[in-house]
Formats: sequence, structure tokens, C-alpha cells
Amino acid sequence: MGQWGGYGSGLGSFKTPKSVAVGSENNIFVVDEGNNRIQKFSRDGEFLMCWGERGGEVGQFLRPVSVAADRNGFVYVADSDHHSIKKFQDDGTFTTQWGEQGQGEGQFCYPRGITLFGDGTVYVADRRNHRVQKFDSEGRFLKKWGSEGRGDGQFNEPVDIATDDTGYVYVLDSNNSRIQKFDAQGNFLGKWGGYGSGSVTFPWALGLACDDEDFLYLADTNNHRIQKFDTSGNPIAWWGGRGTDEGWFYFPNDVAVDAQGFVYVADTENHRIQKFEPIERF
Repeated sequence: MGQWGGYGSGLGSFKTPKSVAVGSENNIFVVDEGNNRIQKFSRDGEFLMCWGERGGEVGQFLRPVSVAADRNGFVYVADSDHHSIKKFQDDGTFTTQWGEQGQGEGQFCYPRGITLFGDGTVYVADRRNHRVQKFDSEGRFLKKWGSEGRGDGQFNEPVDIATDDTGYVYVLDSNNSRIQKFDAQGNFLGKWGGYGSGSVTFPWALGLACDDEDFLYLADTNNHRIQKFDTSGNPIAWWGGRGTDEGWFYFPNDVAVDAQGFVYVADTENHRIQKFEPIERF
């Protein structure tokens, strides 16, 4: 349906866009990792503003990798190499941050994925600690679960996380090539996936999102495609393939869906965002 971006450091250009999120007014927020900034666009790709730069001061980043936006106009960024979560107003005004490197409660080791539930709960995929951590909207620690391994409820570098409208939590357990499903207390409910390029398999995937109808979308990174599932893991659709034309991808890292069902893909190594009409079944 459309695309925007291109390699560079100018406004509206990207160096490896890693994550994409839809805000409360259907604005689109993009983690421009190589430029250490967040860029904000209209839903049609019109550049609106950006903030951030490389550094260790308030509002600066050191390899931002994930973004999430809530219905109240706040934007949360996983700042991986600072081992922290940073919260902003959607005009880029810094609000708060939490986390430091470590294994304790509220500490992180290269956090990767972040998602929000409607009540303000923040879930973080704490990648190198092989766990999920749960916080309130101000960063107060609530719960954690997971450990390194291949068993149910264990992870090998979880990289993204999504929630549905009922509060179930879906964790993209990347190095185990699977998605695991939990309730809000971290109790294991199910899993699907596997290593490969067929239906419901993905050798190395990095992005996960849930739409308002509780369908899941997977950025199947190494297969250069997007997969769509129901919340039990049944396949609904997929599209893409490796390439540079519209509708093709080169290592897509993330996916987001707006309230009207339009799909936005961070087509990372093509340095662009692609937008698609609602995908039903095929």
C-alpha cells in the first residue's frame, strides 16, 4: 500500500529501523537504531518530528531496539545497551526511566522487546536474562518469570512480547524458534513454532504484535516475511519474501497494526517502513 524511508541520517530516513509502534492518534513511532533516535510519522508516512541522539544523558540512547506507545500519549523505549526502559511523552519530552545492568528485579541484560496492556502494565523481554519482567506504567516492578532453557516457560533469548485484549501474554522465544503463551501471572498455557521455512515455522524471528481482533503478526526475520496466526497458533496468512520491491522484505525486524487493521513493517535492512492493507486469509 505504501512505503517510506531510505538509508540515511536525514529526517525521515533510517539506518536500520528496528521497531515500529502505533500511538494513540494513529501516529507511527519508529526506532531508528543506527541514528540512536525515535522518529514520529503520520499513518501515511509524513514526517512529524524526532528525538534522541547517541549518549548517556537524559533522553539519549545507546542502541535503542524497541518502542511501544500507550493510549494516553506516552512512548516507551527499550534502550538496549543502557539496559534500561525510557518513557517519554509523544512529543519527545522525557518522563522517567528505570533499569540498569544486572540480574535482580528491575534490572536488565540487553532488553529487547516491550509491550503494553490496556491497564498500563509494561512487559519487557529481558533478552540475555532469558525472562519476562512486568512493571506498572511508572516502572515499579511487579513480577518476573522464566529462565534459560528449552522447557515450557523457559527461554533462550526472548526478543519480543505481545498481549491480547484478554490479558494473555505471547513471548517470542527467538533462539528456541517458538512463541509461548502465558496468562498475566506467567503461567504457561501453550506454544507453537519450530525451526524452518514452512507454515508456522521460523528459524529466527524478531518482532511480534497483536491486533484489536486478537490476531498475532510475526516478523519472520530470516524468512523475510510476515506471518499471521490466531491466538492458538493456527496459521491465517503470510506474505513477503526476500527482495527490495514493494511487498518484499530484507530481514524485517518488527510489525505493528493500527485500530483499522493496517499493518506496518520495519523492513530493517531495506531501511524503510512498509504499510499494508488489512490482511484476512489466503
